[in-house]
Amino acid sequence: MAQVQLEIFLLVFLRISALFMTAPILGTKTVPMIPKIGFAFLVSFIIYPVLDHNILLPSSSLSYALIASKQVLLGVIIGYASYIIFAAIQLSGQIIDLQMGFGIVNVIDPMSNTQVSIIGQFQFILGMLIFMSINGHHVLFQAITDSFRIVPILNAGFTSVTATKLADLFFNMIVIAFKISGPVTLALFLTNATLGFISRTIPQMNVFMVGLPLNIFVGIISVMISLPVIVNMFSTLLTDMWKDIYYLMQSMRV
Repeated sequence: MAQVQLEIFLLVFLRISALFMTAPILGTKTVPMIPKIGFAFLVSFIIYPVLDHNILLPSSSLSYALIASKQVLLGVIIGYASYIIFAAIQLSGQIIDLQMGFGIVNVIDPMSNTQVSIIGQFQFILGMLIFMSINGHHVLFQAITDSFRIVPILNAGFTSVTATKLADLFFNMIVIAFKISGPVTLALFLTNATLGFISRTIPQMNVFMVGLPLNIFVGIISVMISLPVIVNMFSTLLTDMWKDIYYLMQSMRV
């Protein structure tokens, strides 16, 4: 009996650990692996007593490994769905940087250990702060608990509805990125169009020397002006994100 309970606890631990590896903030590389695993163990220890323990696990090791892999898959998908908004926010900043002329000016992101653009990193950190301010981490832990109610351990699976929803989330990530970067991109386009008109009107003027600092100035001012709108948009997107996560969980119940 104790062995069965240990096997059930291991399945719970695998689902939560996989989610923590891909979720916002917890899934970043700035959080060391050992504390991350320890925290996942602690959360599993807290959640385990309130779960249904009347589960008939298969005696075959292969069948148990298949169930364990489904728990990992479910955790990864929930974490991916919660992180994709932040990826859209960062992508919008990269689009803005490309228009401003900052495309070759990158910084090291300590969270992903990759090179990212300056504005992209700024908006990513801003999104993280908004996520914490609206208690997004509380909702994330609530979603972890609800996942065992919506998708019991033996009923987890990957369906065609899940695949379609994941594809929609990826497409929406690109659409959201262009929506966020739209106002700044439009301002920079009008600036470049004006410079092109000036260069045709006054050929003696060195438009390149004027255009580069002007694009940077207009880009930064546009980001500052549109910052309240971007913050409200971030809050709305992060709130709507949970609807997609719960939809994914329901689609993975087989």
